[in-house]
Amino acid sequence: MPNQLTTRIISALAAVAILFCTVYFFQLKGVLWMSFFVAVIGSYEMSKLIFSNQYPKFSKTLFVGISMISLSYFQYYTRIKFVYLLFPMTFSLVAALSIIFHKQFNKIEDIFSYVAKFVLGLMYAVFLPLMILWVLQAADGMIWFLCLLAVVFSGDIGAYTFGTLFGKTKIAPLLSPKKSLQGAIGGLLFSTIAAGLFSLLLPTVPLGILLILGFFGGLMGQIGDFFESLIKRIAGAKDSGSIMPGHGGVLDRLDG
Repeated sequence: MPNQLTTRIISALAAVAILFCTVYFFQLKGVLWMSFFVAVIGSYEMSKLIFSNQYPKFSKTLFVGISMISLSYFQYYTRIKFVYLLFPMTFSLVAALSIIFHKQFNKIEDIFSYVAKFVLGLMYAVFLPLMILWVLQAADGMIWFLCLLAVVFSGDIGAYTFGTLFGKTKIAPLLSPKKSLQGAIGGLLFSTIAAGLFSLLLPTVPLGILLILGFFGGLMGQIGDFFESLIKRIAGAKDSGSIMPGHGGVLDRLDG
């Protein structure tokens, strides 16, 4: 356990350091492009999880299309209303590719099954990183963005630590056998504390508000974690990837 926890913490600190340098040296534009690459990697991991090696042409073409849609959004990110076009554009792309590659599937019914799972996964594999731009353009957006990341990473470390040390009561063993009630409580505690510490950078925001946001942010992170566990169970995979040692792939972090 100590080695795994150490790897997890070091990996999280490295990610925070990279993010800090990106924000410090490149500011909004740096975070913008980092979010784009996160969206691209997330869509790639999702295509691997859902389609595996069964439908490579469909999967690769869909991945390229989603990446181009994401890029087009980032190029015009100042036009916030453009975000509403993402959903119909993505739906049109998936529908068109389903028709073009329908002969690859064993049965017509398989198309709907795979596409439904993929689109559902894209709701946070691609669209969540894009929504980060809304946060960044708000007042003190960069600080709120860092607060959001702190809540997610702290909650993950807290859940892992408490779950490993004290975890006895399983929450949903069918979805995620290792997740426990004690781990969930530890995650919420760490997320709440992390948000509270940002009162030093957001003096105009009441501490109570930050604590409430930290608690519910941690709660939503854990719900997202179970959702991704469901997707991985369907795909028969342990992690979505291996880009972050101790954490897994981009999707394993986006679930927060």
